[in-house]
Amino acid sequence: MGRRICLVILFLGILSTVRAEDLDSLLKKYSELSKLYKKTVEESEGHLILFTREDIEKLQYYTLSDILQVIRYFTLQRNQFGEKVLSYATIYPVENSTVRLFINDHEVSSVFRKTALPMWADLPLEFVEHIEVYQGESAVKFNSEAAGMIIKVYTKRPEKENGGKLRGSLSSRGGFFAGGYIGMEVPAGGRFSVFVSKARYLSRKYHINSRTGRIDEKYTYAYTQFGINGWNFESGMVDKKADRFRGLTLHNFPESSDFTGSHGFVSLSKLVSPELKLKVRFYADKITKNSYQQGSQTDPVLAFRPLQPVLWWNVEIDSYKIGMDISGEKRIKKALFFFGTKLQRSSYTLRDYRNTGSFTDRNYENFTSGFIESVYNVFPRLGLIAGLKFEKLNRKYGTDVNSILWRTGIISVYGRDRYLKLFVSRYHTPPYFVELYTTPNLKKQKNDVLSAELSEKNRFGRFIITGGYIRASDAIMIDQNDFSYFNSSQTLKYAFYSFDYIKKLEKIKLHLNFFSVNVNNTTFETAPEKGGGLRLLYAHEKFTSFAECIYRDSYRFAGRKIKESYQLNVGLSFKPFKNSIFQLKGYNLLNAGIKTPAYIDPDFKYYLEDKKVIISFIREF
Repeated sequence: MGRRICLVILFLGILSTVRAEDLDSLLKKYSELSKLYKKTVEESEGHLILFTREDIEKLQYYTLSDILQVIRYFTLQRNQFGEKVLSYATIYPVENSTVRLFINDHEVSSVFRKTALPMWADLPLEFVEHIEVYQGESAVKFNSEAAGMIIKVYTKRPEKENGGKLRGSLSSRGGFFAGGYIGMEVPAGGRFSVFVSKARYLSRKYHINSRTGRIDEKYTYAYTQFGINGWNFESGMVDKKADRFRGLTLHNFPESSDFTGSHGFVSLSKLVSPELKLKVRFYADKITKNSYQQGSQTDPVLAFRPLQPVLWWNVEIDSYKIGMDISGEKRIKKALFFFGTKLQRSSYTLRDYRNTGSFTDRNYENFTSGFIESVYNVFPRLGLIAGLKFEKLNRKYGTDVNSILWRTGIISVYGRDRYLKLFVSRYHTPPYFVELYTTPNLKKQKNDVLSAELSEKNRFGRFIITGGYIRASDAIMIDQNDFSYFNSSQTLKYAFYSFDYIKKLEKIKLHLNFFSVNVNNTTFETAPEKGGGLRLLYAHEKFTSFAECIYRDSYRFAGRKIKESYQLNVGLSFKPFKNSIFQLKGYNLLNAGIKTPAYIDPDFKYYLEDKKVIISFIREF
């Protein structure tokens, strides 16, 4: 049923483009790519997927997770605690420490688990200008720790807004959202913005034996920015209260469970040399998390380190990070050089309480890095890329890591709408605190990556093809039996490719995409290896509608087959009067979206998004 409806949407989209008026004249009126998406030899960060402000607003992408669902080569799922995890194709959503999330220049990944999404996946986008997703990137130029994918959320520029937005939403499942943003110029050439929101998410009710459970999450997000005379101050925070959903009890939902967490950061930067674009930044993060689960004599909680069944389990983690980074660039004839350095100290204290006893664990990490990267313009439309980065990590316990990361590549823009990108890189994924906590002697994972991207545009539309190969040795894996981490003795080899077709007309946009990932050992295929989707958007001055179908292939986990999924999202938006917008959006309307089996209870499966409808009112001022 899901496949047929998606094909009908695709057929209608193609039919509408064929019957449109003269293609050449319309394409001249409508810019193929946003000004933000520069196809020059100096844009060398990686394979870019761009979500513009227009995309965010017209496709009703209310939160970051709405966007993460459609990223190629990845699948957004929930783990058994109800948390959202963005996992690479073929890999079960346990943790993913190789995805980095930034708000402007600040990385918001946690300290202990090194992943941002359990807290930041539902970040509202009212204050966001656009989002850039870089794939196949070894983080040489971003002054970050090693990463396989980088997500950069860029906020609106207050001096260009001089206004704001309010949004209120209600869900058919009982959830809600209320938030507002304002940005403006201030005297003496300054700028100021603030955003704040509160939300509640409620899933459908799930049943195990005679007990009922559901995901119940409450969020508060806030962000503020102030800039003047080259100085820029930013601060953001998230506060989350939730249950533990399926949790770690052996046979049923926990008898009771609770989670509270908060993450706040401050960042202060100064442009000290406009000529070199030299920027110095100081920052600090404070993160606290408290998790509690209660079982019974017949249905205990499965606690780990040490692995044992207990009646109740409470874990508290307090962590922080402070640091500074410097970055700049300098052009010397045909070469543009990027350079930077970073110093960071991070630490955590973990307190484990269970009915059998308690203990405390502490660790810290000193991180030092420096990089240089050059883009050399051989010809005006041809650039050669070479980058080198050094990383050093010292810990209280666990293996110290010294790494040399490098990347080389070529970018050819051989026409106004044609380009070729080719990258070869090597980077290392060090074991992080959550992994060292169970296995202190873990080695770093070594990654070799070859990736390419080709884009061609003609009168039929734009075609984008990407592909490549990843070789991972000493891969850091999790043991399903005792939740400990280990280095795999087998070298994993991933071959991947994707195809995108984009057609834009005056009022219609069609986007069709597909990807596939193949790993050399099917034992490690524990999530969808193929996926794709299609989006059809119709935009008029006062009325907008869209249909989006997200596809993921079937897969097997713990001997169970999980069927293929088709998540259909549909939205309508209209302006009854000036500066006021009513919106209606349906999620998973076919009730055929992706399901995930619980890690310790594979027969229990649950949706990423339940079938629901959200009605929203937006007021701009």
